[in-house]
Amino acid sequence: MDANKNDKTANWWSSSLVYSARSDVGMKRRNNQDSYSAHPAPTTRVWRTRGHVFVVADGMGAHKAGELASKIAATEAPQFYLKRTNQSPSEALSGALLDAHEVIRKRSEGNFDFNNMGTTCDMLVLMPGVGYVGHVGDSRVYRLRNHVFEQLTFDHSLVWEVKYFPTSHSAYRQVENIPKNIITRSLGPTDNLTVDVEGPFETQAGDVFLMCSDGLSGRVEDSEMGQILELFSPADATEALVNLANLRGGPDNCTVVVAKILSNELPETRGSSKQERGYEKRPPLTIPAWILVSLTAIFGLLAAVFLVFRFFPGGWTSLGIAVSSFVAFLCVASPTIFGQVPKQVERQGNGPYMRASSLPTQAFCDSLETTCQQLCAQMRNDPNVEPDWNGVDRARDMAVKAREKNDFAGSVRANICVVNYIMREVRKYVELVKRTRSHSVAHELYEKPGGNETS
Repeated sequence: MDANKNDKTANWWSSSLVYSARSDVGMKRRNNQDSYSAHPAPTTRVWRTRGHVFVVADGMGAHKAGELASKIAATEAPQFYLKRTNQSPSEALSGALLDAHEVIRKRSEGNFDFNNMGTTCDMLVLMPGVGYVGHVGDSRVYRLRNHVFEQLTFDHSLVWEVKYFPTSHSAYRQVENIPKNIITRSLGPTDNLTVDVEGPFETQAGDVFLMCSDGLSGRVEDSEMGQILELFSPADATEALVNLANLRGGPDNCTVVVAKILSNELPETRGSSKQERGYEKRPPLTIPAWILVSLTAIFGLLAAVFLVFRFFPGGWTSLGIAVSSFVAFLCVASPTIFGQVPKQVERQGNGPYMRASSLPTQAFCDSLETTCQQLCAQMRNDPNVEPDWNGVDRARDMAVKAREKNDFAGSVRANICVVNYIMREVRKYVELVKRTRSHSVAHELYEKPGGNETS
């Protein structure tokens, strides 16, 4: 979904964040074992303490076991995280993924069809000025900043383990001979699971985060993902990335979440009452401060009783009330004096692990030009798909002229617009067939370029 298309009055965070998410079955699979979820903070208080939460999970297992595992991860993990209010975000992330791990294991033990089901899972938390990532498996989280596209997560795959820790896998000599789909950690099957946490890392306005399953990263290069994020909005970027993965064979399910930070400032007009915004700016009270407040309340109450029953002279009573009022003023009206001093949180993780430039390149322009030529040639021969070919031809001419002028950004924009437009037309026809004819026929048509978007 494109979050900015929703009611901006309800979505107070729309002035600070925009996101889009898309999951696609791909070109070869009949069912989608990927899942995702998005949980924008409902209030500014939650944003400051827990953050916006995004999840991508890629399931594995027969008899729809992978679907169930990834759904549990995408649904339960963020809830476990949000409930761990007495922990730091990094502790809560790790604990939440371990909780989801146990839920999947128990479901697997209770049903033979779900035996050994599992899933990868990535959780991204965005708070004001900082972010965290919880990670298990080979799904990925990236960040785009200042034309640099960085991978924030380490793939828990045999390929990466051999590449970066060769002495631990001496039996493997060449990375090229190792199947890329062998993962070394997942929610469910892995015993003594360890969760990787990256963060806290600084975030700033303009940062773009990409979460994806290996259905995308296995077909689209990092630099190509970065170029698309550089040039398009989150909604257009998610569509383009899924389309490109499918046009390159789409052998696996593909799930993409893109979130862009617009601002780290507290919105002034949306999201909470004046009372809540005032509370947000106050640091929490320490235990000693709470003790002082309690003693002040008790002393003030006793002073009032003494005044009513005249147990002590009025001078002592007045002094007690004055002291009580003064301490209460310090604790309530000026909470910064007794406020909790935020402790320094130690940085976890070693990311980023890979970097690539996101500046448009001639190589990507040439690749997109070939893709557009093949797509248009195939669709022109299909009488069931009838896009505005005049508009398509104009866009392709613009791409060619931009390419000749070494305007690689203009060429990429035009070609991606052509791809997205034609693939939308293909999807329209496929969805029409699904509604009017058998699923088997629709699936045969689906073998053509396109995809089955789910949300």
